[in-house]
Amino acid sequence: MRNLTAGTNRKYAFALRTWFNFLQTRGKKWSAASESDLFDYRFWRTSASENPRRISGATWQCDLAAVLAFHDWASDRLGTDRLLPAVQKQAWAGKRAAVRDPRARASAIRAADVKWLSPGAFRLWRDTGIHGKEPNGAEKTRWRPRSQTRDAAFVDGLYGTGLRIQELASICLTELPTEGAAKAYATARLAASCAKGGRSRRYWMGREALDGMWNYVQTDRAAAIRRGIESGLYQNLTPRRIVQGITDNGRLRIAGPDGKPVHANLNDLSPADRRLLFTEGPEGLEPLALWLNEDGSPRAKGAWYKSFALANKRVRKAGIDRLKCHPHMLRHSFALRWYAVGRLVWEHRRAGAGSDRMEDFREQFGDTWSLVQTMLGHSDVNTTRNIYLEPFIGLDVEFLLAHSGDELSQDGVLAFLRSDPRVRLLDPGDGK
Repeated sequence: MRNLTAGTNRKYAFALRTWFNFLQTRGKKWSAASESDLFDYRFWRTSASENPRRISGATWQCDLAAVLAFHDWASDRLGTDRLLPAVQKQAWAGKRAAVRDPRARASAIRAADVKWLSPGAFRLWRDTGIHGKEPNGAEKTRWRPRSQTRDAAFVDGLYGTGLRIQELASICLTELPTEGAAKAYATARLAASCAKGGRSRRYWMGREALDGMWNYVQTDRAAAIRRGIESGLYQNLTPRRIVQGITDNGRLRIAGPDGKPVHANLNDLSPADRRLLFTEGPEGLEPLALWLNEDGSPRAKGAWYKSFALANKRVRKAGIDRLKCHPHMLRHSFALRWYAVGRLVWEHRRAGAGSDRMEDFREQFGDTWSLVQTMLGHSDVNTTRNIYLEPFIGLDVEFLLAHSGDELSQDGVLAFLRSDPRVRLLDPGDGK
């Protein structure tokens, strides 16, 4: 577990504590757990009417992986394998355990909890919840924003890159693409230590999102650094690491405790380690982390949930119905948007290719999935299809074929999903 993220460790610790508590109510030690205990535990967690806090199938799958990983580990060392006949014994590799007995598997994994926002719905949520505008787009006369530029840059970054909240929250200033790049989209690289699965990958950032981040760097971030310097925060902060130099490929030279430099690669530093990095600026020490709190301290992932909660509260207060956003929704919405774009690109190609040169529809349909798979950084296209773009699986193929020669717009493609309650489009009554 030491090689997994802090979030995974917390999740597994909670899952094991709940499992051990369940066994304790039966007067059993964990080493005496049997298959029937596991099946009864699954029923209690997911289906028992007397349990007021039943969990979904997806949560159960995660809990089951934690339980099986622990018992697999214990079996190798202590010979306690009474639980393992119910599963395929495996070497722990950080993946969900494969279960032979269907009684231990989740009967269903709900996909209905996933929500998508159209581009228009996202802009309405951001303008109302982050910028504090009225639903009709008018500026509020008594609006006093706090870190508005920072929060707007962050949500635009999530929606514009498709990164997970931990991934975007962990990048350093030196990893931000250069300001003023001529292309509409800048290419950046996500560090392996910050990416899910520990795989470094490329990602793409649009001009609007990139400009917003550099605007934040020059305004809210600069002001936060000044507050940090004036309060003596950085001088008194421990532990900290002073970066004396950094190369273009992310090689760091860090001042060691004995005065001798220590070398490290930014690609290998965890999000927690990155928040300890400081450099000498014109006025003194300043953080290498891109995202800062108002007092100038590096901002951790968990703080962003408070920003989203406050934005949702403002949207609710504005009287806008069915418009609520959480960080991971923006990753799903990014996928939805780019699938629609990919479909349009294919439709235009198909219209100009001539019927004698048209490729098989299903093959082209798969090309669009692969486009979004690449942009999301998924290793398996089925994850892209079945989770992030699940609403599009039900698209009427005949509808798309019938309109292949028309001038469809991105909104036109998305409008086909209007009947899906999990997809929030911009409605006429929203005021914009």
